Amino acid sequence: MACTPTVSRQELPTDCLIEGDATGIIADHWLNVGSIWRLRQSALLEIGPKKFRWKVFASRPGTKDGALLAMNEMGLILFDLELDEQGQILRRAIPQLQQINGFDQGIAQSLRQIFFQPQPDVNDHVEQGDNRYRVWRTLPGGSVSFVFDCRGDLRRTRLNAEEGDWRVIYEQYRGYYGRRLPDQIVLNDYRYGLKLTLWMREVKQEP
Repeated sequence: MACTPTVSRQELPTDCLIEGDATGIIADHWLNVGSIWRLRQSALLEIGPKKFRWKVFASRPGTKDGALLAMNEMGLILFDLELDEQGQILRRAIPQLQQINGFDQGIAQSLRQIFFQPQPDVNDHVEQGDNRYRVWRTLPGGSVSFVFDCRGDLRRTRLNAEEGDWRVIYEQYRGYYGRRLPDQIVLNDYRYGLKLTLWMREVKQEP
């Protein structure tokens, strides 16, 4: 239990009400619009008592593939990773990281959980509350669910099934290029005792 990430309660806005159906919200959230985002973020990876801090430069074209370049505070490149929905290529990494078995697979899987898959679908089940939509579907051994708040922002993805047990929280949404993106993202992987926190520092959108 000492290695289990802390679970914090997420607060959703209460100053607005859900109106209409969820179809437009599901189809138009920031991870599902095909935009190419260039993100500069700070990252904190926690695995049990170990903590790793990085500066991260991420490229996320739509829901197809992406790249991640991580540096330390001195500007030393720690690793350079390319990934898509099926696999990943570690272009380079410092020797200490190359010696960690499954390092590239673990980082790539965490990024997929945050940015790529699974995604809500207009054919999913929808439960409507006063200030939120809960969208969900069954999976082998469990389910995956998504929570949108009354402003239409994706706030939570939760998967508990045979393939994994994890949660992503999206917080502090702000406007960028006419869209709303979260300034803080927190992934808790309960099966592996891993927590990854990302803080947005700069956002650019490619044509």
